[in-house]
Amino acid sequence: MRIALNLNVEVKDGTFVLTDCTGQTVTFAKDQTVQKKVSMIVLGELCGLPKEQLATSFGFKTRKSYYDCRNAVLKGTQEDLLPKRRGPHTPPKRTKDVEALIIRTRFETDLNLYEIADTLTQMGFSVSVRLVGQVLAHSGLSNPE
Repeated sequence: MRIALNLNVEVKDGTFVLTDCTGQTVTFAKDQTVQKKVSMIVLGELCGLPKEQLATSFGFKTRKSYYDCRNAVLKGTQEDLLPKRRGPHTPPKRTKDVEALIIRTRFETDLNLYEIADTLTQMGFSVSVRLVGQVLAHSGLSNPE
């Protein structure tokens, strides 16, 4: 069986739209990244469009993005298609409670920043000398060595 494809690929306001020659459309919302990647690779494998043009029409920036998606679709697992979390992967250690505890310890004692860090570590808080120094400097307190 032979199937001929004649599709118009557009991205409108973050929504991916495929339109065939009869006017029927299939849309994918911005958060449907898996379907968008699979559709891009299917079209890329079946037609001779330049990969960079194909990637940009699907909302990706480079030709490398196309090949990364291709590798994930054809050789990877389902998890490889899901978007990767960006940014820090651990919660911050500098919370409001830790800042308040550092400042209170500085006011209530004559400890220096090394001793404050040791004291808080013994209390179960994972703080470094650098973090204590940053909090004291940010609050305008002197941080005696």
